[in-house]
Amino acid sequence: MGSDHRTTSLGIAGGIKNLLRRAARIHRVDPLEPVGGPVRDEAEAQEVWTLLTKEIEHRWNGSLPNPRVEDDGTIRPTLIGLWAEGRLIGGAFVRPAVEEASFFGDSEWENAAQVVRERVCVTEAIAVREDCRGKGIGTQIKGYCDSWARDHHALLMLSIPTNDGARRLNEKTGHTVLDTDVSMILQFTYDGEPITFAVPFYREQTEGYSAWAFKVLAKAQGVALRIGQCPHTTIEASAESYDRIIWLDSTGTDTTI
Repeated sequence: MGSDHRTTSLGIAGGIKNLLRRAARIHRVDPLEPVGGPVRDEAEAQEVWTLLTKEIEHRWNGSLPNPRVEDDGTIRPTLIGLWAEGRLIGGAFVRPAVEEASFFGDSEWENAAQVVRERVCVTEAIAVREDCRGKGIGTQIKGYCDSWARDHHALLMLSIPTNDGARRLNEKTGHTVLDTDVSMILQFTYDGEPITFAVPFYREQTEGYSAWAFKVLAKAQGVALRIGQCPHTTIEASAESYDRIIWLDSTGTDTTI
């Protein structure tokens, strides 16, 4: 009787252990799986900023952005970190297209400039620790930046690849990368008809490889941004200049170019 009881108890115990092992296999969180998101405090912000400035030769304008304490749903300068096993393995810096909006402001299209500041995001920098490269981490960060911008109401994501590796990363994640000998063109349209001039965004090659890249993140009805390219020449506000532009995509619901 006692033997049977012990045998039964051992059988139950063994069954419970097997169930626990099975549950552990199903629900176990791989410690190597990266966890990422906007930085939460000054320490994380400084860690990401240090990685970006160490790994990237390009020096962007501005200083260390303040970490976001509360997310109000708008595009703000934001540092993003990716951690695994308790250490930072990659990071990014995204910002509103304030500098790019000035192209419209300089053309006295202030309302258009405001829309660019609010609905266009720029991935300013992405970096991965040297010993963590070749594992798809850069692709993961790039995809997260796009998702973050889309969740914050961006219609368009811009970036500026400065080497072949950055170009390949953009292309791999569905971004269109322009050649270095052309300028990006943005123009506002309403139901497909132009309501502003075509504004060129120049990239001088005085410091080596530099190109524009873009990805349409969402579509909008009515007012939209049309994206194109043209040779590195000044576009004048005349009908004759438009035949030099190749239109590539639009944030409007009608994508016919």
